[in-house]
Amino acid sequence: MAAQDLTLEEGESFTLSPDSHRMKAVYTRENPRSAAEVRKILGLSAESAKAVHAAGGCCSGPQPPAASAAADDLESEDPNIRAMARRVTYQAFNAFVYGSSPSRVAHLEPAFDRYLAVNQAVLNIAHLNDIEVFDGATLTISAATHAVYANKVIIHRTGRIVCIGAKTWRIASLEGRRRDLSQFVDSGALASATVAKIAKP
Repeated sequence: MAAQDLTLEEGESFTLSPDSHRMKAVYTRENPRSAAEVRKILGLSAESAKAVHAAGGCCSGPQPPAASAAADDLESEDPNIRAMARRVTYQAFNAFVYGSSPSRVAHLEPAFDRYLAVNQAVLNIAHLNDIEVFDGATLTISAATHAVYANKVIIHRTGRIVCIGAKTWRIASLEGRRRDLSQFVDSGALASATVAKIAKP
């Protein structure tokens, strides 16, 4: 796959999505079969953690829930038990994938793997060369995009990146007046772990 640039001109708005005809070719679809595979694709590598810590960033990521659920409860005939198990497992799974200390919930990997199978999980990853967002432009990263792998991101003074949900960013460099991607990103759902993925792929 030949990576392509994504440039938003001044005042332009665009949504990066696997459903976009313009961007469809830059996506790969992964069908992970294990929690370890999801963490490898989306999670914080040791190299990334060191880079973020060196830059003064926060990469603790989401915290695991106080409770946990048995793998069998994910397919319980009781809808209340099933709903509770899936909710708690989802929270713990996020802590495993995006957190800096996955060992805290590693004992739940059988439940995570069952959760992936039950939900037939698919990950959409956008592979780009350079991303440049000019003044007044807004790049929205769709909910269906789970990760953005790119060479460099250039965000001009009033440019914005809006993430719908938490994303993994793996980029070689970030250029602009501010060096912290979180200052450019507008999203109430953005996890701290999202910003922690700024590292060379």
